[in-house]
Amino acid sequence: MNVGRWWRQRRARLLQLWVVGLVAACAVTGASAMGYLESLQARALDLLIYLQSPRRPSGLVIVAIDDAAFDALERRQPLPRDYLARVLRGVTRAGAAAVGFDISLRTAGATETDRALARAIVEFGERGERRLVVAGTSLPEHGPLAEPAVARLVVPSAPDVPVDADAVVRRASLRVGGVPAFAAAVANVPVPDAAAVYRINFIGPEGSFLTIPSDAVAAIGDLGVDIAGDNPLRGRIVLLGGTFADGRDVHRTPYGFMPGVEIQANIVHMLVTGSLVRPAGWLAGFAVQLIAVLLAGLVMVAMRPLWGTLVCLAGALLLGVPASYVAFSRGGYWVDFLLPVAVTSLLGVGADALAKRRLRDALGRYVSPEVAARVERNPAELAGERRQVSILFSDLRGFTTLSERMAPELMAARLTEYFDAMTGTIFARRGMVNDFIGDAILAVFGAPLDDPEHARHAIESALAMGQTLAGLNRRWQAQGLPPLRMGLGIHTGEVFAGNVGRAGKVKYAVVGDTVNLASRVEGLNKELGSTMLVTEATYRAAGLDLVVNDRGPIGVKGREEPVRVYEVIGLRPAAGPGGSKP
Repeated sequence: MNVGRWWRQRRARLLQLWVVGLVAACAVTGASAMGYLESLQARALDLLIYLQSPRRPSGLVIVAIDDAAFDALERRQPLPRDYLARVLRGVTRAGAAAVGFDISLRTAGATETDRALARAIVEFGERGERRLVVAGTSLPEHGPLAEPAVARLVVPSAPDVPVDADAVVRRASLRVGGVPAFAAAVANVPVPDAAAVYRINFIGPEGSFLTIPSDAVAAIGDLGVDIAGDNPLRGRIVLLGGTFADGRDVHRTPYGFMPGVEIQANIVHMLVTGSLVRPAGWLAGFAVQLIAVLLAGLVMVAMRPLWGTLVCLAGALLLGVPASYVAFSRGGYWVDFLLPVAVTSLLGVGADALAKRRLRDALGRYVSPEVAARVERNPAELAGERRQVSILFSDLRGFTTLSERMAPELMAARLTEYFDAMTGTIFARRGMVNDFIGDAILAVFGAPLDDPEHARHAIESALAMGQTLAGLNRRWQAQGLPPLRMGLGIHTGEVFAGNVGRAGKVKYAVVGDTVNLASRVEGLNKELGSTMLVTEATYRAAGLDLVVNDRGPIGVKGREEPVRVYEVIGLRPAAGPGGSKP
Protein backbone atom coordinates (compact mmCIF):
# COMPACT_ATOMS: atom_id res chain seq x y z
CA MET A 1 0.00 0.00 0.00
CA ASN A 2 1.45 3.39 -0.97
CA VAL A 3 1.75 6.27 1.46
CA GLY A 4 -1.01 8.32 -0.15
CA ARG A 5 -3.56 5.54 0.13
CA TRP A 6 -2.50 4.80 3.71
CA TRP A 7 -2.94 8.47 4.60
CA ARG A 8 -6.36 8.75 2.95
CA GLN A 9 -7.65 5.73 4.86
CA ARG A 10 -6.37 6.86 8.24
CA ARG A 11 -6.05 10.64 8.20
CA ALA A 12 -9.40 11.30 9.86
CA ARG A 13 -8.55 8.99 12.75
CA LEU A 14 -5.01 10.34 12.97
CA LEU A 15 -6.23 13.92 13.13
CA GLN A 16 -8.69 12.91 15.86
CA LEU A 17 -5.88 11.31 17.84
CA TRP A 18 -3.69 14.39 17.45
CA VAL A 19 -6.50 16.63 18.68
CA VAL A 20 -7.02 14.32 21.68
CA GLY A 21 -3.26 14.39 22.29
CA LEU A 22 -3.15 18.19 22.13
CA VAL A 23 -5.95 18.42 24.69
CA ALA A 24 -4.14 15.86 26.86
CA ALA A 25 -0.88 17.84 26.62
CA CYS A 26 -2.65 21.03 27.72
CA ALA A 27 -4.29 19.15 30.60
CA VAL A 28 -1.01 17.57 31.74
CA THR A 29 0.85 20.90 31.50
CA GLY A 30 -1.89 22.61 33.52
CA ALA A 31 -1.92 19.85 36.13
CA SER A 32 1.85 20.10 36.44
CA ALA A 33 1.76 23.89 36.78
CA MET A 34 -0.87 23.67 39.54
CA GLY A 35 1.17 21.07 41.46
CA TYR A 36 -1.14 18.09 41.01
CA LEU A 37 1.74 16.00 39.63
CA GLU A 38 4.33 17.24 42.11
CA SER A 39 4.57 13.96 44.01
CA LEU A 40 5.04 11.87 40.86
CA GLN A 41 7.46 14.38 39.35
CA ALA A 42 9.52 14.37 42.54
CA ARG A 43 9.88 10.60 42.29
CA ALA A 44 10.77 10.84 38.61
CA LEU A 45 13.59 13.25 39.45
CA ASP A 46 14.58 10.93 42.31
CA LEU A 47 15.16 8.27 39.67
CA LEU A 48 17.42 10.51 37.57
CA ILE A 49 19.41 11.55 40.64
CA TYR A 50 19.71 7.92 41.66
CA LEU A 51 20.91 6.91 38.18
CA GLN A 52 23.89 9.25 38.47
CA SER A 53 27.06 7.37 39.28
CA PRO A 54 28.12 8.08 42.90
CA ARG A 55 30.91 10.66 42.88
CA ARG A 56 33.73 11.25 45.34
CA PRO A 57 33.83 15.03 45.56
CA SER A 58 36.97 16.89 46.50
CA GLY A 59 36.97 20.18 48.37
CA LEU A 60 34.57 19.18 51.15
CA VAL A 61 35.09 17.04 54.25
CA ILE A 62 32.72 16.00 57.05
CA VAL A 63 33.98 15.84 60.62
CA ALA A 64 31.46 13.58 62.34
CA ILE A 65 30.70 13.36 66.03
CA ASP A 66 29.85 9.68 65.86
CA ASP A 67 28.52 7.22 68.43
CA ALA A 68 32.02 6.45 69.73
CA ALA A 69 32.72 10.12 70.42
CA PHE A 70 29.26 10.62 71.94
CA ASP A 71 29.77 7.67 74.25
CA ALA A 72 33.16 9.06 75.32
CA LEU A 73 31.42 12.35 76.19
CA GLU A 74 29.13 10.36 78.47
CA ARG A 75 26.26 10.99 76.07
CA ARG A 76 25.82 14.57 77.25
CA GLN A 77 23.59 17.00 75.36
CA PRO A 78 24.04 19.73 74.39
CA LEU A 79 27.49 18.71 73.31
CA PRO A 80 30.21 20.07 75.65
CA ARG A 81 31.57 23.35 74.26
CA ASP A 82 35.12 22.54 75.36
CA TYR A 83 35.02 19.41 73.16
CA LEU A 84 33.80 21.46 70.21
CA ALA A 85 36.70 23.89 70.94
CA ARG A 86 39.20 21.01 70.67
CA VAL A 87 37.72 19.91 67.35
CA LEU A 88 37.74 23.48 65.99
CA ARG A 89 41.39 23.92 66.98
CA GLY A 90 42.25 20.73 65.12
CA VAL A 91 40.40 21.97 62.02
CA THR A 92 42.18 25.32 62.31
CA ARG A 93 45.64 23.77 62.56
CA ALA A 94 44.89 21.44 59.67
CA GLY A 95 44.34 24.53 57.47
CA ALA A 96 40.61 24.29 56.59
CA ALA A 97 39.32 27.11 54.37
CA ALA A 98 35.85 27.35 55.94
CA VAL A 99 33.95 25.64 58.72
CA GLY A 100 30.23 25.00 59.05
CA PHE A 101 28.95 24.10 62.50
CA ASP A 102 25.81 22.05 61.89
CA ILE A 103 25.32 22.41 65.64
CA SER A 104 23.36 25.27 67.19
CA LEU A 105 25.25 27.47 69.66
CA ARG A 106 22.28 29.70 70.49
CA THR A 107 21.89 28.46 74.05
CA ALA A 108 24.67 29.53 76.44
CA GLY A 109 26.60 26.78 78.19
CA ALA A 110 28.91 26.75 81.19
CA THR A 111 31.03 29.91 81.20
CA GLU A 112 34.34 28.08 81.16
CA THR A 113 33.42 25.78 78.29
CA ASP A 114 31.92 28.68 76.30
CA ARG A 115 35.14 30.62 76.89
CA ALA A 116 37.18 27.71 75.50
CA LEU A 117 35.07 27.66 72.35
CA ALA A 118 35.26 31.46 72.05
CA ARG A 119 39.09 31.28 72.14
CA ALA A 120 39.05 28.56 69.47
CA ILE A 121 36.83 30.74 67.26
CA VAL A 122 39.15 33.73 67.64
CA GLU A 123 42.14 31.53 66.84
CA PHE A 124 40.35 30.27 63.73
CA GLY A 125 39.69 33.86 62.61
CA GLU A 126 43.30 34.86 63.08
CA ARG A 127 44.40 32.41 60.40
CA GLY A 128 43.48 34.59 57.38
CA GLU A 129 40.12 35.27 55.66
CA ARG A 130 38.14 32.27 56.83
CA ARG A 131 34.49 31.79 57.60
CA LEU A 132 32.84 30.06 60.50
CA VAL A 133 29.15 29.46 59.87
CA VAL A 134 26.90 28.33 62.70
CA ALA A 135 23.48 26.74 62.27
CA GLY A 136 20.87 28.99 63.84
CA THR A 137 20.08 32.66 63.44
CA SER A 138 22.05 33.99 66.42
CA LEU A 139 24.59 33.29 69.18
CA PRO A 140 23.79 33.52 72.92
CA GLU A 141 22.91 37.02 74.09
CA HIS A 142 25.25 36.80 77.09
CA GLY A 143 28.54 35.12 77.90
CA PRO A 144 31.86 34.58 76.12
CA LEU A 145 30.25 33.63 72.80
CA ALA A 146 28.41 36.99 72.73
CA GLU A 147 31.64 39.03 72.79
CA PRO A 148 32.14 41.26 69.71
CA ALA A 149 35.50 39.66 68.89
CA VAL A 150 33.72 36.32 68.52
CA ALA A 151 30.48 37.55 66.95
CA ARG A 152 32.27 39.29 64.07
CA LEU A 153 33.88 36.00 63.06
CA VAL A 154 30.69 33.95 63.09
CA VAL A 155 28.15 33.96 60.25
CA PRO A 156 24.70 33.04 61.57
CA SER A 157 22.36 31.18 59.22
CA ALA A 158 18.78 30.02 58.94
CA PRO A 159 17.51 26.42 58.77
CA ASP A 160 17.18 25.47 55.13
CA VAL A 161 15.90 21.91 54.65
CA PRO A 162 12.11 21.53 54.35
CA VAL A 163 10.61 18.05 54.36
CA ASP A 164 8.21 16.97 51.59
CA ALA A 165 4.77 15.55 52.26
CA ASP A 166 6.09 11.98 51.93
CA ALA A 167 8.72 12.68 54.64
CA VAL A 168 11.59 12.76 52.13
CA VAL A 169 14.18 15.55 52.07
CA ARG A 170 14.57 16.70 48.45
CA ARG A 171 14.76 20.50 48.58
CA ALA A 172 16.81 23.28 50.11
CA SER A 173 16.03 26.95 50.75
CA LEU A 174 18.81 29.45 50.02
CA ARG A 175 17.40 32.32 52.05
CA VAL A 176 14.89 32.31 54.89
CA GLY A 177 13.49 35.51 56.39
CA GLY A 178 16.21 37.64 54.81
CA VAL A 179 19.01 35.52 56.31
CA PRO A 180 21.18 33.24 54.12
CA ALA A 181 20.50 29.59 54.73
CA PHE A 182 23.22 27.43 56.32
CA ALA A 183 24.54 25.77 53.15
CA ALA A 184 24.45 29.03 51.17
CA ALA A 185 26.41 30.78 53.92
CA VAL A 186 29.01 27.98 54.03
CA ALA A 187 29.36 27.94 50.23
CA ASN A 188 29.56 31.77 50.27
CA VAL A 189 27.66 32.16 47.02
CA PRO A 190 25.27 34.98 46.07
CA VAL A 191 21.67 34.19 46.93
CA PRO A 192 18.53 36.01 45.79
CA ASP A 193 16.78 38.41 48.13
CA ALA A 194 13.52 36.49 47.80
CA ALA A 195 13.11 33.01 49.17
CA ALA A 196 14.32 30.42 46.66
CA VAL A 197 13.93 26.67 46.94
CA TYR A 198 16.12 24.36 44.87
CA ARG A 199 16.02 20.64 44.40
CA ILE A 200 19.06 19.02 46.04
CA ASN A 201 21.35 17.36 43.52
CA PHE A 202 22.56 14.49 45.69
CA ILE A 203 25.87 13.03 44.59
CA GLY A 204 25.26 9.57 46.02
CA PRO A 205 24.18 7.57 49.07
CA GLU A 206 25.38 8.02 52.64
CA GLY A 207 29.17 7.92 52.84
CA SER A 208 29.83 9.65 49.50
CA PHE A 209 31.80 12.42 51.23
CA LEU A 210 35.11 11.90 53.02
CA THR A 211 34.16 11.62 56.68
CA ILE A 212 36.66 11.87 59.54
CA PRO A 213 35.77 11.04 63.19
CA SER A 214 35.74 14.11 65.42
CA ASP A 215 38.00 12.41 68.02
CA ALA A 216 40.82 12.22 65.46
CA VAL A 217 40.52 15.94 64.66
CA ALA A 218 40.29 16.87 68.37
CA ALA A 219 43.53 14.98 68.96
CA ILE A 220 45.23 17.14 66.35
CA GLY A 221 44.15 20.23 68.26
CA ASP A 222 45.46 18.82 71.53
CA LEU A 223 48.92 18.05 70.20
CA GLY A 224 49.68 21.65 69.34
CA VAL A 225 52.19 20.66 66.68
CA ASP A 226 52.36 21.21 62.95
CA ILE A 227 50.79 18.57 60.77
CA ALA A 228 51.40 17.51 57.20
CA GLY A 229 50.59 20.09 54.56
CA ASP A 230 48.76 17.54 52.40
CA ASN A 231 46.33 16.51 55.15
CA PRO A 232 42.71 15.97 53.97
CA LEU A 233 41.41 19.12 55.68
CA ARG A 234 43.81 21.69 54.26
CA GLY A 235 42.17 24.21 51.95
CA ARG A 236 38.81 22.45 52.14
CA ILE A 237 35.37 23.27 53.45
CA VAL A 238 34.71 21.36 56.66
CA LEU A 239 31.27 20.58 58.04
CA LEU A 240 31.05 19.58 61.68
CA GLY A 241 27.92 17.73 62.78
CA GLY A 242 26.60 14.89 64.84
CA THR A 243 25.93 11.47 63.35
CA PHE A 244 25.28 9.67 66.65
CA ALA A 245 21.94 7.87 66.92
CA ASP A 246 20.64 9.82 69.93
CA GLY A 247 20.91 13.06 67.95
CA ARG A 248 18.04 11.84 65.72
CA ASP A 249 19.37 14.01 62.94
CA VAL A 250 18.81 11.39 60.27
CA HIS A 251 16.40 11.97 57.39
CA ARG A 252 15.01 10.03 54.46
CA THR A 253 16.38 11.07 51.05
CA PRO A 254 16.10 9.64 47.53
CA TYR A 255 19.21 7.62 48.42
CA GLY A 256 17.81 6.30 51.67
CA PHE A 257 18.47 7.54 55.20
CA MET A 258 21.24 10.11 55.58
CA PRO A 259 22.59 12.23 58.50
CA GLY A 260 21.64 15.89 58.43
CA VAL A 261 25.26 17.02 58.18
CA GLU A 262 25.72 14.93 55.01
CA ILE A 263 22.55 16.40 53.50
CA GLN A 264 24.08 19.83 54.16
CA ALA A 265 27.29 18.65 52.51
CA ASN A 266 25.32 17.75 49.37
CA ILE A 267 23.74 21.22 49.30
CA VAL A 268 27.10 22.96 49.79
CA HIS A 269 28.68 20.86 47.06
CA MET A 270 25.81 21.67 44.69
CA LEU A 271 26.22 25.41 45.31
CA VAL A 272 30.02 25.46 45.14
CA THR A 273 30.15 23.45 41.90
CA GLY A 274 27.13 25.19 40.35
CA SER A 275 25.42 21.85 39.74
CA LEU A 276 21.95 23.11 40.55
CA VAL A 277 18.88 21.33 39.22
CA ARG A 278 17.45 23.68 36.59
CA PRO A 279 13.87 22.95 35.51
CA ALA A 280 13.58 23.17 31.74
CA GLY A 281 10.34 25.16 32.04
CA TRP A 282 6.76 24.51 30.97
CA LEU A 283 7.36 25.50 27.34
CA ALA A 284 10.09 22.91 26.85
CA GLY A 285 7.94 20.30 28.60
CA PHE A 286 4.97 21.17 26.38
CA ALA A 287 7.13 20.88 23.25
CA VAL A 288 8.35 17.43 24.32
CA GLN A 289 4.75 16.38 24.90
CA LEU A 290 3.72 17.55 21.41
CA ILE A 291 6.53 15.51 19.87
CA ALA A 292 5.33 12.50 21.86
CA VAL A 293 1.75 13.11 20.67
CA LEU A 294 2.79 13.31 17.00
CA LEU A 295 4.77 10.08 17.17
CA ALA A 296 2.24 8.25 19.35
CA GLY A 297 -0.59 9.19 16.99
CA LEU A 298 1.24 7.59 14.06
CA VAL A 299 1.79 4.42 16.07
CA MET A 300 -1.75 4.16 17.42
CA VAL A 301 -3.41 4.76 14.09
CA ALA A 302 -1.61 1.68 12.75
CA MET A 303 -2.27 -0.57 15.76
CA ARG A 304 -5.04 -1.51 18.13
CA PRO A 305 -5.44 0.98 21.00
CA LEU A 306 -4.12 -1.36 23.72
CA TRP A 307 -1.03 -2.49 21.82
CA GLY A 308 -0.43 1.00 20.47
CA THR A 309 -0.57 2.43 23.98
CA LEU A 310 1.84 -0.18 25.33
CA VAL A 311 4.29 0.43 22.47
CA CYS A 312 4.09 4.21 22.94
CA LEU A 313 4.54 3.97 26.71
CA ALA A 314 7.55 1.72 26.24
CA GLY A 315 8.97 4.15 23.68
CA ALA A 316 8.36 7.15 25.95
CA LEU A 317 10.23 5.43 28.78
CA LEU A 318 13.03 3.97 26.66
CA LEU A 319 13.67 7.30 24.92
CA GLY A 320 12.54 9.76 27.58
CA VAL A 321 14.51 8.46 30.55
CA PRO A 322 17.92 8.35 28.76
CA ALA A 323 17.31 11.75 27.13
CA SER A 324 16.34 13.30 30.46
CA TYR A 325 19.34 11.68 32.10
CA VAL A 326 21.75 13.11 29.51
CA ALA A 327 20.26 16.60 29.84
CA PHE A 328 20.41 16.33 33.62
CA SER A 329 23.88 14.83 33.99
CA ARG A 330 25.49 17.09 31.36
CA GLY A 331 23.84 20.43 32.11
CA GLY A 332 21.72 19.96 35.22
CA TYR A 333 18.52 20.55 33.20
CA TRP A 334 15.46 18.70 34.43
CA VAL A 335 13.37 17.75 31.40
CA ASP A 336 10.48 15.87 32.95
CA PHE A 337 10.15 12.50 31.18
CA LEU A 338 7.02 11.84 33.23
CA LEU A 339 4.97 14.36 31.23
CA PRO A 340 5.26 12.59 27.84
CA VAL A 341 4.49 9.31 29.61
CA ALA A 342 1.40 10.87 31.17
CA VAL A 343 0.20 12.43 27.91
CA THR A 344 0.81 9.14 26.08
CA SER A 345 -1.31 7.34 28.66
CA LEU A 346 -4.12 9.87 28.20
CA LEU A 347 -3.79 9.56 24.44
CA GLY A 348 -4.11 5.79 24.78
CA VAL A 349 -7.29 6.25 26.80
CA GLY A 350 -8.56 8.66 24.15
CA ALA A 351 -7.67 6.25 21.34
CA ASP A 352 -9.56 3.48 23.10
CA ALA A 353 -12.57 5.76 23.58
CA LEU A 354 -12.48 6.75 19.89
CA ALA A 355 -12.23 3.11 18.84
CA LYS A 356 -15.22 2.22 21.01
CA ARG A 357 -17.20 5.13 19.62
CA ARG A 358 -16.42 4.06 16.06
CA LEU A 359 -17.46 0.53 16.92
CA ARG A 360 -20.62 1.80 18.60
CA ASP A 361 -21.47 4.04 15.65
CA ALA A 362 -20.84 1.23 13.19
CA LEU A 363 -22.84 -1.31 15.18
CA GLY A 364 -25.63 1.19 15.76
CA ARG A 365 -26.57 0.94 12.10
CA TYR A 366 -26.97 -2.81 12.28
CA VAL A 367 -27.89 -3.90 15.80
CA SER A 368 -29.90 -2.63 18.75
CA PRO A 369 -28.24 -0.42 21.39
CA GLU A 370 -28.31 -3.31 23.89
CA VAL A 371 -26.48 -5.65 21.51
CA ALA A 372 -24.05 -2.88 20.57
CA ALA A 373 -23.24 -2.30 24.25
CA ARG A 374 -22.57 -6.01 24.81
CA VAL A 375 -20.30 -6.24 21.78
CA GLU A 376 -18.49 -3.09 22.87
CA ARG A 377 -17.77 -4.66 26.24
CA ASN A 378 -16.51 -7.82 24.56
CA PRO A 379 -15.11 -7.09 21.07
CA ALA A 380 -14.13 -10.78 20.79
CA GLU A 381 -17.75 -11.35 19.76
CA LEU A 382 -16.74 -10.01 16.32
CA ALA A 383 -14.00 -12.59 15.86
CA GLY A 384 -14.57 -14.96 12.96
CA GLU A 385 -16.13 -18.32 13.84
CA ARG A 386 -18.67 -20.86 12.66
CA ARG A 387 -22.16 -20.19 14.02
CA GLN A 388 -25.62 -21.68 13.76
CA VAL A 389 -27.84 -18.77 12.69
CA SER A 390 -31.06 -17.89 10.92
CA ILE A 391 -30.82 -15.65 7.84
CA LEU A 392 -33.72 -13.40 6.85
CA PHE A 393 -33.96 -11.84 3.39
CA SER A 394 -36.57 -9.26 2.49
CA ASP A 395 -37.17 -7.57 -0.85
CA LEU A 396 -39.67 -4.99 -2.08
CA ARG A 397 -41.90 -5.96 -4.99
CA GLY A 398 -42.22 -3.55 -7.91
CA PHE A 399 -39.92 -1.02 -6.31
CA THR A 400 -37.89 -0.48 -9.48
CA THR A 401 -41.00 0.32 -11.51
CA LEU A 402 -42.32 2.58 -8.77
CA SER A 403 -39.02 4.50 -8.52
CA GLU A 404 -39.22 5.33 -12.21
CA ARG A 405 -42.49 7.25 -11.61
CA MET A 406 -41.38 9.17 -8.48
CA ALA A 407 -38.85 11.94 -8.03
CA PRO A 408 -35.53 10.55 -6.72
CA GLU A 409 -35.61 12.61 -3.52
CA LEU A 410 -39.17 11.48 -2.73
CA MET A 411 -38.28 7.87 -3.38
CA ALA A 412 -35.16 8.16 -1.22
CA ALA A 413 -37.18 9.64 1.64
CA ARG A 414 -39.76 6.86 1.37
CA LEU A 415 -37.06 4.18 1.27
CA THR A 416 -35.35 5.70 4.33
CA GLU A 417 -38.64 5.62 6.23
CA TYR A 418 -39.12 2.00 5.22
CA PHE A 419 -35.60 0.95 6.27
CA ASP A 420 -35.90 2.75 9.63
CA ALA A 421 -39.16 0.97 10.42
CA MET A 422 -37.86 -2.46 9.36
CA THR A 423 -34.58 -2.01 11.21
CA GLY A 424 -36.38 -1.21 14.46
CA THR A 425 -38.55 -4.29 14.04
CA ILE A 426 -35.50 -6.50 13.52
CA PHE A 427 -33.62 -4.94 16.44
CA ALA A 428 -36.55 -5.56 18.76
CA ARG A 429 -36.04 -9.33 18.31
CA ARG A 430 -32.25 -9.44 18.72
CA GLY A 431 -31.57 -9.40 15.00
CA MET A 432 -28.69 -7.72 13.20
CA VAL A 433 -29.09 -5.92 9.89
CA ASN A 434 -26.02 -7.18 8.11
CA ASP A 435 -26.52 -5.37 4.83
CA PHE A 436 -28.78 -3.25 2.63
CA ILE A 437 -28.69 -4.36 -1.00
CA GLY A 438 -30.67 -1.86 -2.99
CA ASP A 439 -34.15 -2.17 -1.52
CA ALA A 440 -33.37 -5.59 0.00
CA ILE A 441 -32.43 -6.28 3.64
CA LEU A 442 -30.16 -9.07 4.88
CA ALA A 443 -30.70 -9.73 8.59
CA VAL A 444 -28.97 -12.25 10.84
CA PHE A 445 -30.31 -13.83 14.03
CA GLY A 446 -27.83 -15.62 16.32
CA ALA A 447 -24.80 -13.43 15.54
CA PRO A 448 -22.74 -11.63 16.66
CA LEU A 449 -24.24 -12.66 20.03
CA ASP A 450 -25.46 -16.15 20.80
CA ASP A 451 -29.24 -16.60 20.63
CA PRO A 452 -30.54 -20.15 21.14
CA GLU A 453 -33.97 -19.05 19.80
CA HIS A 454 -32.70 -17.36 16.66
CA ALA A 455 -35.12 -19.27 14.35
CA ARG A 456 -38.16 -18.26 16.40
CA HIS A 457 -36.99 -14.65 16.57
CA ALA A 458 -36.40 -14.56 12.81
CA ILE A 459 -39.96 -15.75 12.04
CA GLU A 460 -41.48 -13.40 14.62
CA SER A 461 -39.47 -10.54 13.15
CA ALA A 462 -40.67 -11.38 9.62
CA LEU A 463 -44.31 -11.43 10.77
CA ALA A 464 -43.82 -8.10 12.57
CA MET A 465 -42.18 -6.63 9.46
CA GLY A 466 -45.32 -7.49 7.50
CA GLN A 467 -47.51 -5.75 10.09
CA THR A 468 -45.17 -2.73 10.11
CA LEU A 469 -45.35 -2.46 6.33
CA ALA A 470 -49.14 -2.62 6.48
CA GLY A 471 -49.09 0.36 8.86
CA LEU A 472 -46.75 2.28 6.57
CA ASN A 473 -48.95 1.54 3.56
CA ARG A 474 -52.03 2.90 5.30
CA ARG A 475 -50.22 6.16 6.04
CA TRP A 476 -48.76 6.38 2.54
CA GLN A 477 -52.12 5.71 0.89
CA ALA A 478 -53.62 8.50 3.00
CA GLN A 479 -50.97 10.74 1.42
CA GLY A 480 -51.90 9.54 -2.05
CA LEU A 481 -48.87 7.28 -2.47
CA PRO A 482 -49.10 3.74 -3.84
CA PRO A 483 -48.54 0.88 -1.37
CA LEU A 484 -45.42 -1.30 -1.26
CA ARG A 485 -45.31 -5.09 -1.21
CA MET A 486 -42.60 -7.21 0.36
CA GLY A 487 -41.24 -10.74 0.02
CA LEU A 488 -39.53 -12.57 2.91
CA GLY A 489 -37.38 -15.70 3.04
CA ILE A 490 -35.73 -17.40 6.04
CA HIS A 491 -33.29 -20.30 6.31
CA THR A 492 -31.43 -21.73 9.31
CA GLY A 493 -27.97 -23.24 9.08
CA GLU A 494 -24.26 -22.84 9.69
CA VAL A 495 -22.26 -19.83 8.49
CA PHE A 496 -18.90 -18.22 9.04
CA ALA A 497 -19.60 -14.98 10.93
CA GLY A 498 -17.02 -12.34 11.79
CA ASN A 499 -14.92 -9.44 10.59
CA VAL A 500 -13.57 -9.88 7.07
CA GLY A 501 -11.45 -7.64 4.87
CA ARG A 502 -8.20 -5.73 5.14
CA ALA A 503 -7.24 -2.78 7.36
CA GLY A 504 -9.42 0.18 6.48
CA LYS A 505 -11.97 -2.07 4.72
CA VAL A 506 -13.12 -4.34 7.54
CA LYS A 507 -16.75 -5.44 7.69
CA TYR A 508 -18.72 -7.87 9.83
CA ALA A 509 -20.18 -10.43 7.45
CA VAL A 510 -21.91 -13.81 7.35
CA VAL A 511 -20.64 -16.14 4.67
CA GLY A 512 -21.79 -19.55 3.57
CA ASP A 513 -24.37 -21.55 1.66
CA THR A 514 -26.99 -20.72 4.31
CA VAL A 515 -26.95 -17.09 3.15
CA ASN A 516 -27.28 -18.03 -0.51
CA LEU A 517 -30.14 -20.42 0.20
CA ALA A 518 -32.06 -17.81 2.22
CA SER A 519 -31.77 -15.44 -0.75
CA ARG A 520 -33.01 -18.15 -3.16
CA VAL A 521 -35.94 -18.97 -0.87
CA GLU A 522 -36.98 -15.32 -0.77
CA GLY A 523 -36.87 -15.27 -4.57
CA LEU A 524 -39.33 -18.20 -4.71
CA ASN A 525 -42.07 -15.84 -3.49
CA LYS A 526 -42.34 -14.42 -7.00
CA GLU A 527 -42.92 -17.90 -8.49
CA LEU A 528 -45.33 -19.08 -5.79
CA GLY A 529 -47.20 -15.79 -5.34
CA SER A 530 -46.46 -15.88 -1.63
CA THR A 531 -45.17 -13.28 0.84
CA MET A 532 -43.18 -15.26 3.40
CA LEU A 533 -41.36 -18.57 2.92
CA VAL A 534 -39.24 -20.52 5.42
CA THR A 535 -37.23 -23.68 4.97
CA GLU A 536 -38.00 -26.86 6.86
CA ALA A 537 -34.87 -26.31 8.97
CA THR A 538 -36.19 -22.96 10.18
CA TYR A 539 -39.75 -24.24 10.65
CA ARG A 540 -38.60 -27.15 12.85
CA ALA A 541 -36.08 -25.07 14.83
CA ALA A 542 -38.55 -22.26 15.59
CA GLY A 543 -40.99 -24.43 17.56
CA LEU A 544 -43.83 -22.00 16.86
CA ASP A 545 -47.48 -22.93 16.37
CA LEU A 546 -47.82 -21.49 12.86
CA VAL A 547 -50.47 -21.52 10.20
CA VAL A 548 -48.54 -22.68 7.15
CA ASN A 549 -48.96 -24.08 3.67
CA ASP A 550 -46.54 -26.89 2.96
CA ARG A 551 -45.23 -26.06 -0.50
CA GLY A 552 -43.25 -29.31 -0.56
CA PRO A 553 -39.73 -29.85 -1.92
CA ILE A 554 -38.83 -27.25 -4.55
CA GLY A 555 -35.80 -27.11 -6.78
CA VAL A 556 -33.56 -24.15 -6.02
CA LYS A 557 -30.97 -22.71 -8.36
CA GLY A 558 -27.46 -23.76 -7.43
CA ARG A 559 -28.52 -26.85 -5.42
CA GLU A 560 -28.87 -30.44 -6.64
CA GLU A 561 -31.35 -31.51 -3.95
CA PRO A 562 -34.77 -29.81 -3.71
CA VAL A 563 -35.55 -27.79 -0.58
CA ARG A 564 -38.75 -28.20 1.37
CA VAL A 565 -40.36 -24.82 2.07
CA TYR A 566 -43.37 -23.63 4.02
CA GLU A 567 -45.47 -20.57 3.32
CA VAL A 568 -46.14 -18.86 6.65
CA ILE A 569 -49.60 -17.37 6.95
CA GLY A 570 -49.27 -16.32 10.60
CA LEU A 571 -49.31 -17.54 14.18
CA ARG A 572 -52.10 -19.97 15.01
CA PRO A 573 -54.76 -18.27 17.17
CA ALA A 574 -54.74 -19.25 20.85
CA ALA A 575 -57.38 -21.75 22.00
CA GLY A 576 -60.53 -20.37 23.60
CA PRO A 577 -61.81 -21.18 27.16
CA GLY A 578 -63.55 -24.35 26.02
CA GLY A 579 -60.53 -25.67 24.28
CA SER A 580 -61.74 -24.79 20.79
CA LYS A 581 -60.14 -22.17 18.58
CA PRO A 582 -62.20 -19.14 17.78
